[in-house]
Amino acid sequence: MAQESVNYQCPNCMGPLHYVGESGKLECDFCGSSFTPAEVEAAYAAKQQSADEAAQEAAARAEAGEQSAFDRMADEAAGASSVVTDEVIDAAVAVGAQADDPIASFLSRASWNDEEREGMRSYVCSSCGAQLTADATTAIKECPYCGNQAMAPGMFVDGAKPDVVIPFKLDKTAAEQALTNYYKGKKFLPKEFAAANRIAHVQGVYVPFWLYNGTASGQGTFEARNIRTWREGKYEVTETDVFRAWREGSSAFSRIPADGSAKMPDGHMDAIEPFDYNELVPFSVAYLPGYSAERYDQDADECRHRAEHRMENTLTEQLRGTVTGYDQVDPGHVDANVEFGELQQALLPVWMLHTRWNDEDYLFAMNGQTGRLVGDLPVSPLKVVLWFVGLFAVFAAIMMGIDVGFLELEDTMSRVLVDAGVPLAIAGGTCFFFYSEMKTAKEQDSAHGYVADGGLNLTGSHDQFVNSFRTRTLVDTGDDDR
Repeated sequence: MAQESVNYQCPNCMGPLHYVGESGKLECDFCGSSFTPAEVEAAYAAKQQSADEAAQEAAARAEAGEQSAFDRMADEAAGASSVVTDEVIDAAVAVGAQADDPIASFLSRASWNDEEREGMRSYVCSSCGAQLTADATTAIKECPYCGNQAMAPGMFVDGAKPDVVIPFKLDKTAAEQALTNYYKGKKFLPKEFAAANRIAHVQGVYVPFWLYNGTASGQGTFEARNIRTWREGKYEVTETDVFRAWREGSSAFSRIPADGSAKMPDGHMDAIEPFDYNELVPFSVAYLPGYSAERYDQDADECRHRAEHRMENTLTEQLRGTVTGYDQVDPGHVDANVEFGELQQALLPVWMLHTRWNDEDYLFAMNGQTGRLVGDLPVSPLKVVLWFVGLFAVFAAIMMGIDVGFLELEDTMSRVLVDAGVPLAIAGGTCFFFYSEMKTAKEQDSAHGYVADGGLNLTGSHDQFVNSFRTRTLVDTGDDDR
């Protein structure tokens, strides 16, 4: 993983600029001037145009035999050439032959120019191996992933340039406040954690994401059942009709995200979804000053299985959802095939917050656009026991009162189920809910939020009756009936 950031200079005073998410502008640290990214890009484009015109003029002089020996030496040293060789043509043909492959197509068009590389400084974490890069005004003193403070100078590693970016909307203060609010209401959180824990490091990072377009198609069979129950004397009779439901269809997906960072926990990145893609803008280094930006270290081929898994699961759930009119439907299995389409690389804003407590590291991530914060918190075993016992005791007393006062159950099994089983289920379910609030960094298994307009295209449907069977259960009605 590498992190990259670049520094733009103020067109007025040449001081450093930094991007402010709240205003959506780049602000000068010295003269206080502010500019939109488009204004800064226009200034740099004019500068580039002037340089290009100078280069064209030099090339014209060279064609006319007016180029000096010194100019020719400079061109040769820079690798300049005006000759289209067979090797160049063959390379162009090879790229064209890969145009049908979305990944190859992306790599062929995405490249950094020399101006974008300027001002990038890289660092290597001696602990976890993360490669971090920042501009001259953004100091990286601590690794945002492992907390290591020994950062050695490294070399900028080039890679495919992103297509789009979502600028930061929330600042560092909002991230710190979100973490404080995250602690509140957590029933199983150790009291000492909230009191003694401190935020060790906060870093705004543009994380590289691969955005996949694709279509999942397939067919599957589901077992469905209709169940009827009635009483015959001392017996309870249950009749079950079994059906086999076959479904076939396809679903298109748009921009399913998968982070391209090996050091970034996938659970954290999945859990801060969704991002509002309506705020995607073409990538520009103008959005980077003041933040760091990761360079992917997992390419699109390595990450596509995550998108494929989510697409297959979503298609299965969609097809199962068309099996209606039954009392029960099993999860089923769908033989799915995924075909990928257009690929994009996006930089998405994430605040990384690192804390330590009892010699253990805790990592939290906040969506820098929406403010959604996730992370895993420590659990107090004592609080779990106390809450479970307390809830069980309260609801056991309530159910016993209902049993004695209203239900007046006579058989032992029914009394056990009501007086003990119900409180046990309530206490267990409540504690499970409290525990799930402590562990929010979870990988996503589905992609329902990325289904393209139109949803499922159901191309085949058939329900077939399989068989019917009955079960008879003797109902315990007391000693007189035995």
